[in-house]
Amino acid sequence: MKTSSIIVTTLIVSATCVILAALFALDKGSKASNKITRKGKLYRDYLMDNLYDFANSVSHTFENLEDKTMRLSTIVNAKANEIKADLNQK
Repeated sequence: MKTSSIIVTTLIVSATCVILAALFALDKGSKASNKITRKGKLYRDYLMDNLYDFANSVSHTFENLEDKTMRLSTIVNAKANEIKADLNQK
């Protein structure tokens, strides 16, 4: 399953839960509203933390890939220069 579909599904389920909680709340409107707001903020913070962690892991993966690519290109360049020098000597 794609990560984007997981995130979208999680957001939809969270929104649905908030709506259902508002409809079936047993507390006074203001109390229920405060509870829903507080829970919503907690869920939002949780999702944002996980999203940032995911973004950082992807970012680090690409940074590592970039480093490896740069090292490999340096090695390939050196080998190409060696081959070019050998061909020029012959």
